[in-house]
Amino acid sequence: MNGANASKGLRVWIVLVVFAAGVLGGLWLAQRWSARPAADGVVKAKDAGALGFAEVFRRKVSDPAFDGVAVAMAVLDEDGEVWFASPLARTAMCPASALKVLTTGAALARLGPEFRFGTKLAATAAPTGDVIEGDLVLIGGGDPTLTVGRLETLAGLVVQSGVRRIDGRVRADASLFPENPMSDHWNWGDVGNAYGAGAFGLNVNHNRMVLRFRPGRADGADAGFAGADPSPPGVVWNHRVTTGPAGSGDRVVVYSEPYGNRVTTRGTVPAGAGEFHVRAAIPDPPAMAARVVRDALAAAGVEVTGRERSAAGGEVVLARTSSVTLADLVRSINHTSDNVEAQCLFLALDPGGDPAAVVRRHWEDAGVEFAALRLLDGSGLARANMIRAVDLAAVMHAGLASEHGETLHESLPVHQDGMVRSKPGGMSGVTTGVGTITAANGRRMTYAFMANGVPDTRVTRDLRERLRAAVARYAEGG
Repeated sequence: MNGANASKGLRVWIVLVVFAAGVLGGLWLAQRWSARPAADGVVKAKDAGALGFAEVFRRKVSDPAFDGVAVAMAVLDEDGEVWFASPLARTAMCPASALKVLTTGAALARLGPEFRFGTKLAATAAPTGDVIEGDLVLIGGGDPTLTVGRLETLAGLVVQSGVRRIDGRVRADASLFPENPMSDHWNWGDVGNAYGAGAFGLNVNHNRMVLRFRPGRADGADAGFAGADPSPPGVVWNHRVTTGPAGSGDRVVVYSEPYGNRVTTRGTVPAGAGEFHVRAAIPDPPAMAARVVRDALAAAGVEVTGRERSAAGGEVVLARTSSVTLADLVRSINHTSDNVEAQCLFLALDPGGDPAAVVRRHWEDAGVEFAALRLLDGSGLARANMIRAVDLAAVMHAGLASEHGETLHESLPVHQDGMVRSKPGGMSGVTTGVGTITAANGRRMTYAFMANGVPDTRVTRDLRERLRAAVARYAEGG
């Protein structure tokens, strides 16, 4: 080889070495970056499977259907490490009812799966013969599942004890929980409707009633009011409901206030229905509960004089009733997304105190490092609730790793042929979900999905399902 050829060969080798060093350096930097938390606008992917899923996520949310929609997703691996985090996964967003897992998981840990809410019927003085010289007090324990039937059973137990006369009143004590049964951040258009019912220290029938309407014969005709079940005492009705097109469904909004005596309804019910039912919030559940007991006693022949007495006095318990276990209640919350149940459970974590602080502290003690968390209720009804997707996923992972983690996991609804267990969330403009995704090889990932500013929630629900399926597929290769 002559000198010129040798020099040329040396230059080629130098180029190759520099190129290889650049490639290896780039791979090293990529690996180093993937192990770090994602900064704003940067996707974090832990391994080859996560990198493949990252491309799927990018492609799907780039669809014009999601223009202007904020979509975030975080997926954690078996060890709770971030496997994938989208650019917005570390930006706080509205979680809707997915927030309920903060409440249910904390309650299982702090109250225990066998906890039950209790309700008592007590006299302010021990009966003398068949007479109570005092009041009969219905003492609420915050039970969200207390029903008219159970209240009537309590009254029946008093009758069975031999009481025939109450020289006083039948009154309610709902003081266990704050007087204001609602978050100040709940919307005025929500609180009179069934899903926006408040959480009182004494509840009845989930604080919901059914309003019955009779549609008119033509669009725009007044719809007649046929009554309420159960019918709250002393309510003044202001109905402005008319008839809408056949098949148009429930377009009625109900307005009321806690402890108020006026209920206003506006909107339409569909033509063609003989009688159409609209669910609404009971404005004053404690008053209704006391009336149920009073009416049941009267029906059994017990005289209640109504004599005014001092509110002070003893507490002689004559009858008790208890709710289902907390484990059963958590399952109900995660399947039905009942706001009254979730909010009562939230308040029970620190009655009269600061349950939001208790919930936050519980999850921080479990290792969740919140940023920008705004926890205003325990149900997710407040639109001003805020949490990051990575933190929501971390809560789920920590809950599953706790003593009662299996109870929490089994309480979650099953989706997509058993591949997913998840607590979904949704309200106008919001679609969310948090839970687990299990790949075919048994690898179980924890995820949180959040979409805000959604014009059509059907589209984002479909996106949520497709992304979960993609996680299961790509997690097998990780």
